[in-house]
Amino acid sequence: MYQYPGGSVAFAIVLLSILTAWAMNYTNPKIRVFGTILAAIGCFAVAVWFLSFVATSGILENPKPNQTPMDSAKPMTLWIQALVSLASGVFLLFIARNQSKESYTLNLSVKNEDARYGKVSRFLHWTIAILFISLIPMGIFASIIPEGTPFRLSYYVIHKSIGVTVFILVIVRIVWNFVSKRPSLDESLINRDRKLAHIAHSTLYFLMLAVPVTGFFMTSYHGYGTYFFFWEFPPPVSESDVYILWGLFHKYLLPYLLYIVLGAHILGTLKHHFYDKHTSAIKRMNS
Repeated sequence: MYQYPGGSVAFAIVLLSILTAWAMNYTNPKIRVFGTILAAIGCFAVAVWFLSFVATSGILENPKPNQTPMDSAKPMTLWIQALVSLASGVFLLFIARNQSKESYTLNLSVKNEDARYGKVSRFLHWTIAILFISLIPMGIFASIIPEGTPFRLSYYVIHKSIGVTVFILVIVRIVWNFVSKRPSLDESLINRDRKLAHIAHSTLYFLMLAVPVTGFFMTSYHGYGTYFFFWEFPPPVSESDVYILWGLFHKYLLPYLLYIVLGAHILGTLKHHFYDKHTSAIKRMNS
């Protein structure tokens, strides 16, 4: 075991994500409101972290030297993500206010049902979603921290620990999909939207596995170990310049594909609920 503050922070983030996912789909309506508020606080925490620390640290103005021209977009990308997090927090508070007017008891089975997901699928979905989204700004910031900065290693410990956790949870989710069949897509969706939803879901599963895997091989071939909370594991492969190829996927190609697909997934869900008035669609995974 090693002693880095990043391990404790990563563990706390995972626990809070688990608590939020659990509360969002709890039986009691007041607990569900609490879960949504926790999700909002998480969004605000990202914005506060960026505005109070990242934006004032001087790293955005003097980052680690660019490895490719695309690195120059990272500071602006972080600004955008901070603003999106702030807006998401406000939106979730609005959702929580509407939820507070509801009084029905949510009775979910452990396994999936014909028209909605069960407890296990919902728990895995929201835990993975919260953790995976938290990886994005953290990973970008970690990649631009100059060498020799005291807290640089702690950020990598947090980022890698959460990345391994997400990979494990996604594998569990895939196995669970075989144990408990996923509900069919909502009947209100037209054929085109069904195809797009299927493509988006499949691509997201691919990305949630590919991003951690490419990151693991990138750092391993670069000669760095893997951190998992309070443990450090040496690289299983010999150091090689092939890390550049893995880094091309992990740091550039896959992230931008993720922005597109994840953004389309979220916007599509909001469109079906608020614009198309297909309110039953979003209730398959959240209530």
